[in-house]
Amino acid sequence: QPSASSKACLSCHDGTVGLDAYGNRTGTTTLTGSYNLGTDLSNDHPVSFTYDASLATTDGGLFNPTVKTVTALGGKTIANGMLIGNKLECASCHDVHNNKGNAPTTSDLLVVNNAGSALCLTCHNK
Repeated sequence: QPSASSKACLSCHDGTVGLDAYGNRTGTTTLTGSYNLGTDLSNDHPVSFTYDASLATTDGGLFNPTVKTVTALGGKTIANGMLIGNKLECASCHDVHNNKGNAPTTSDLLVVNNAGSALCLTCHNK
């Protein structure tokens, strides 16, 4: 189950809440196309799971997040620059305020430019 951090993203991206919903307004504009993830996230990257050295060791295909540094995040480790409460959340990879990493805003608001799968290879050692 998504935790609070990812639920904030999903409140719009699952298509159940209008983008213009705030205060007493219910909103009528919802995300469409690939931006609307729906409520079944089984075909998307998992979120809200603890990503630590133990998981990296058990998995074998992940970097240790307390050791691996991310140049795009000023040399911070994955744990310090991307994780939220030691968990991988939507905002671990997506930066809606465009103030975390080096990716252009036209690239799905990513914290690391994904050219050559660079974002994926930040955590995945495959």
